[in-house]
Amino acid sequence: MSDVQLTSLTEANLGKVQMFCGHSPTYRRGYDAKTEWMRDRMREGMRYTLLRVNGHNAGMNEYVPGEFAWRGVEAAGYLFIHCFWVIGQNRGHGYGRQLLEACLEDAKGTNGVAVVVSKAHWLPTPKLFLKNGFELADHAEPSFDLLVRRFNPNAPPPRFKRNVSKIPPGLTLYHSDQCPYTQNMPDSVTKVGEQLKVPVRIIRVDSAKAAQESPCLYGTLGYFFNGELLAYRPVGTEKLLELLKPKL
Repeated sequence: MSDVQLTSLTEANLGKVQMFCGHSPTYRRGYDAKTEWMRDRMREGMRYTLLRVNGHNAGMNEYVPGEFAWRGVEAAGYLFIHCFWVIGQNRGHGYGRQLLEACLEDAKGTNGVAVVVSKAHWLPTPKLFLKNGFELADHAEPSFDLLVRRFNPNAPPPRFKRNVSKIPPGLTLYHSDQCPYTQNMPDSVTKVGEQLKVPVRIIRVDSAKAAQESPCLYGTLGYFFNGELLAYRPVGTEKLLELLKPKL
């Protein structure tokens, strides 16, 4: 029988308990930035639950009060899930349900729990949430669904913000310290801009308000060329060039 533990990261143990993502030496700079980012978010009510199976990190759930969501949503009064992962061979054992149930228990007294999902990539997939009482609250292109498990039927459901932003011509990156895997993105985008001789603009997303007002509903990462969204996940130099080639 597996030894399964759910551990909450707090300001007291942050930096002592290893986080789920980006802890290899390759991403040390991003991991350290994420640690400091988390410290600030915890003062805003963020929770981070680590799933450990037989002493190893197997998954996690990062969630915040909806007012402080780092996605392009209006979710005041709800808890909002940023990231939710169970990896590899740990899937299919009910561990995801345990992580979710802990979050739902934490959400008692609120309007419920909301999460942005996608069948494409880089976001939680909808299956687990739909199996556990979540329903569709809103949809937005290119592949974003906003799901909610409502505890208060009289509360307005969460919804996506429809931000209208003037993005300048050229290559624009919106980025933050939420994910350690994005540590090299500004340098990569700058390099690509120089190679293609196109103007580059790097915009650092440094607050929940800025994330909610981002032209990309993912909030904390977005690559744009001449105002068109190219990607909202970390992409390397070669992949970025591939995405840009048809646009030039």
